[in-house]
Amino acid sequence: MESRIVILADGYEELPSTNELIVGDNDKNNIENIKHGKCYSETAENYRIHLKRLREAVRDQTPPFVPISGGSIELIELETRHGSAPAIQTAMSDIVSTPLVMICQHDNFFINETPLREVVYAMQEEHGLGIGAKCIHFLSTATLDYKNKVKRRYQLDLGEPLTVKNLDCPLVPLVFWYGRSHITYSDYVRSHCLNRHLAKGSHLEELLGEKQLHDILSRGMVAHKEYGTYVLDQGKKEVLYHVSGRRAQQASTNDSSRSTNDIHTTVQDHQSSLVGTTVQHAALEGSFTTARSCRAIVPGLTFPVEQEENRETNNVTSAHRKPFKQRCFHCGEKGHSKKFCPKKEELDNPSAAKIEIIDLS
Repeated sequence: MESRIVILADGYEELPSTNELIVGDNDKNNIENIKHGKCYSETAENYRIHLKRLREAVRDQTPPFVPISGGSIELIELETRHGSAPAIQTAMSDIVSTPLVMICQHDNFFINETPLREVVYAMQEEHGLGIGAKCIHFLSTATLDYKNKVKRRYQLDLGEPLTVKNLDCPLVPLVFWYGRSHITYSDYVRSHCLNRHLAKGSHLEELLGEKQLHDILSRGMVAHKEYGTYVLDQGKKEVLYHVSGRRAQQASTNDSSRSTNDIHTTVQDHQSSLVGTTVQHAALEGSFTTARSCRAIVPGLTFPVEQEENRETNNVTSAHRKPFKQRCFHCGEKGHSKKFCPKKEELDNPSAAKIEIIDLS
């Protein structure tokens, strides 16, 4: 699909080198927090090296930075720390001029096919698709079987999925604004999403999600018309998966330079061990996403099995230490989260959870 792809690289606040820190200095302003854009000088230098490589790859059109069908790819480097929402605001103010825009997060992967072209054409042909749709999301772990999840957790009936012209898949209303990759109208982003104070480091999901949810729960589905958020219901498989940046690590040179044939062989060699728990299939070399039914292989990244084992142990310990006060998003009962729901088939019978391998190289 011909399109203009803009990569936004956020700025950062550079802290002194770790060698320059004073022992016993407990000032939180001097503690590295990469998520909040605070980097020790060593980390900042690594980021500058990364940006240099990315800049050269975009300039030289090194795969995968190759425009398709007359489109373009460009890198915009923000000089100061913005955060998600202010960065989007900058793009929508100074860069985006098209009536439609697709906003994607760097840590969201498309792990299954989705009809992007058809969604774009349908939204262009009829504004709102005839149902007031202003923003189209794609299936993720959070939105699978969404109608039943909302019914169980909030006792709210979303009604039947809506069919629209030129789309083979129905649309399900969302009661929460998710910060996942989505297609929307540019004017909607400017007038609805960005028409508020955006503090540095803020996220639209935090600013819009809770507000939309509370409004719909208090006024009913009549309030949904003001938000117009839907998810394209393609069935029982995730289309998007969020990658944990805290757990993914750079793979060794050998892993990152593997050819497609090498990766395919690796998948075949490990296929017999890909039935079981997350810890078991986390051992697959070169992979790091752990969607409900999918695992993606991404050259250059790895997900150490020891790290996953520790995470599972810590999560279980934490779950017992801090009682869960909300309703489970799977069964609707209080006292546990979806991850620890006793009614989930894959927890009752781990051997039934077959993992699909997706090669993203």
